[in-house]
Amino acid sequence: MLSRSPLCFLAFTLGTVAMAGACGSFKNGSGSGGPTDAGDATASGSSSGGSGGSSSSGGSSGGGSSGGSSGGSSGGSSSGSSSGAGGSSSSGSSSGSGGSATTIVLFGGDDTVTPTHDTWTYDGSAWSNPATATAPPHREESAMAVLGGKVVLFGGSPSGQGDTIGDTWTFDGQTWTQEQPAHKPTPRCYHSMATLGGAVVLFGGTDGTTQLADTWTWDGTDWTQRVSPAPPARESAMMATLGQTVVLFGGLGGGDGNTELSDTWTWNGSGWSQPSNSSSPSARDSGMVGTVGGQIVLFGGQDINANALNDTWAWSGTDWSEMNDLMLSPTGRFAAAAAVLQGKFVIFGGTTNQTNDFSDTWIFDGTQWYGGPTSGPTVRAWAAMTGPG
Repeated sequence: MLSRSPLCFLAFTLGTVAMAGACGSFKNGSGSGGPTDAGDATASGSSSGGSGGSSSSGGSSGGGSSGGSSGGSSGGSSSGSSSGAGGSSSSGSSSGSGGSATTIVLFGGDDTVTPTHDTWTYDGSAWSNPATATAPPHREESAMAVLGGKVVLFGGSPSGQGDTIGDTWTFDGQTWTQEQPAHKPTPRCYHSMATLGGAVVLFGGTDGTTQLADTWTWDGTDWTQRVSPAPPARESAMMATLGQTVVLFGGLGGGDGNTELSDTWTWNGSGWSQPSNSSSPSARDSGMVGTVGGQIVLFGGQDINANALNDTWAWSGTDWSEMNDLMLSPTGRFAAAAAVLQGKFVIFGGTTNQTNDFSDTWIFDGTQWYGGPTSGPTVRAWAAMTGPG
């Protein structure tokens, strides 16, 4: 596949966990990332979404049984979320009891010109750029989710060129705080994150050299590595939460590390399993996912030829089905941010190649796509976003 400039940003909504945004995938031996850090971009520009989100990455709110997130780390961003006491979300975001935020949150990214580390929020009608006293250093290809009313950010790449970091940050709606856990995953980017019950689940990614297949959970205080037969190593997979399971789809992996995948896996809190679904989206990485209307929605991504896709699929819990009767759809893209807010799946930005990035917001209400606000964050990709569901 063609090399891409990795653009990463994170977005999230407190009280929900969103799929983490991702690092650009490394294909054909080159980083799919963007330029090296050169300063911050201005906080202006038009936007037309985010898990989240995702994410990092739709989600659903209420009893707290489901949420979603997106992004394979190389996936667009994390998207999807779910809220409610004990609710879970996936590679998107989900929130547990105690969350109070009602907006999607987006952090950082790369606009192919100047890396950013700005924080943005979306309340369902407009984007805003709140001032924060502190913020994580610039990064792209990271992942994010929500737990206990706080956004959780892990890892990423400072330059998008294969360098990785392994720090943990939380955001409570006003302040970013760097956590100091006793244990933590190794530095990585292009990983996937989602929330299930009282923990954030992290899977895979790459350390810049080797693709990973380890599973970790964050309980709000520390990281714990989970030992279980796992999906094959990959980066830029799409992950979101539905009901009592985290669902992982596709990504970039295989024996050569450069094969687009189309397999589906589920995590129930103690182990991974592979369902026997009969239908599936085509192989891809860096798509956007979120949980809406009792199903996980997947949009776009890129195929082995670096083609930006614009198809929409739904996972019912047992099988995939393509939504072929949509009147309108976002332009094909990968590495967008995604999250769920008020039961609607929101994506922002993304890219089609290393020179064509977006700043538009799109919304899916479970039935149709439509455009969102036309002003907001600057153009960017490789971001994660999360929302309250």
